[in-house]
Amino acid sequence: DPESFDRIKKIATDYINRNPWTSQAQRKYGTLSIVNITRTSGILPVRNFQDGTSDNAYKITGEAISEKYDTRHHTCKPCTILCGKKGKFDGEEMPVPEYETVGLLGSNLDIYDPVAIARWNRLCGDMGMDTISAGGTLGWVMEATEKGLVKTNLKFGSPDGVEEALLDIAHCRGFGADMAMGSKGLSEKYGGTEFAMHVKGMELSAYDPRGSFGQGLSYAVANRGGCHLSATMMVMENFMCFLAPHTTMSKARWTAFFENMWCCVNSLHTCLFTSFAYTTELTIPRFSSWISTLIGMQFMPGILMAAVDFSVIYRKMWQAVTGISISKSEFMRAGERIHVLERYMNTRMGVTAGKDTLPARLLTESRRCDKKNRTVPLDKMIAKYYRIRGFTPDGRPKPSLLKKLGIAA
Repeated sequence: DPESFDRIKKIATDYINRNPWTSQAQRKYGTLSIVNITRTSGILPVRNFQDGTSDNAYKITGEAISEKYDTRHHTCKPCTILCGKKGKFDGEEMPVPEYETVGLLGSNLDIYDPVAIARWNRLCGDMGMDTISAGGTLGWVMEATEKGLVKTNLKFGSPDGVEEALLDIAHCRGFGADMAMGSKGLSEKYGGTEFAMHVKGMELSAYDPRGSFGQGLSYAVANRGGCHLSATMMVMENFMCFLAPHTTMSKARWTAFFENMWCCVNSLHTCLFTSFAYTTELTIPRFSSWISTLIGMQFMPGILMAAVDFSVIYRKMWQAVTGISISKSEFMRAGERIHVLERYMNTRMGVTAGKDTLPARLLTESRRCDKKNRTVPLDKMIAKYYRIRGFTPDGRPKPSLLKKLGIAA
């Protein structure tokens, strides 16, 4: 239905163009607009997640890089948000690294040189390597070198040897063959599992959950492992401040909700960044005060979930393209079915409650940037999450849940 699609597309575009996240922060600075938020809220990984901020972190902010490196749009032509950027680094035009890259290949290594990070970013792209896993692995190697578990010339705060190490990983050359196993494989071979920053073998992205408890739960229970896009709880806790970051209240409920929501959105092959606008520019969120939204999300999650149709733009686009009508409850049920099916497949392969955890560092070690010495109270959230999900105490979907969702007879 082209007319319906054009009509809902106009509304969606209006939402994007008036929302401060999509029309200003991301459009002007890309994902690096996040750096100032994470460094000031203490969730930027520093020295392999030993700390949550650094006095040098301003050097890798979107504002600093935009000013110094002549950045311009570098994105898909039909995109409305335009978050992709390119710039001139030492006279050479290169893509501006995304937030996760400056976080894991930058601050996580205690390195704040945008030129070096841009080069490593391009190298990882050329070699087909993920910058999150590469940076997380190198962070483990640097700390393991300090502790005498392995012998390398890599050290925090120094760019020396990083490019060579990335190439060694790509070609499985020398110690690079071991580094190619990632932090999980390395720590199991050499020791140091307590500071191997991964969940289920996937390196954590650039958000320290000791400053974002809901994000800690999301990491632990994510079907993919340490993925920030499973429920994006750091957005609600630290970016928009609609949930208090250092409490467990309502975190299990919202983690399950956003897991369902994003399973559907990601199945539509649309950008998840649109959710900044499509969910907060709706009538109730837009015209509610910040404090009323916080109270609603923190203390009355069920009422807010029922009152606001966060999926409306996505649903109407789907209906216009396919001609298939889908209600709010059907949309969210489809997301639940996707997530639970993935979970069911994982549990059949042995991924149960014992794997739903975080690196020991996040559960037992505090940070210099946090005077209250907080760690992630994961156990308090996991049990409630399982109950909300309809899982058994060991994390398996109950037969009744599988039947309800049409996954098993």
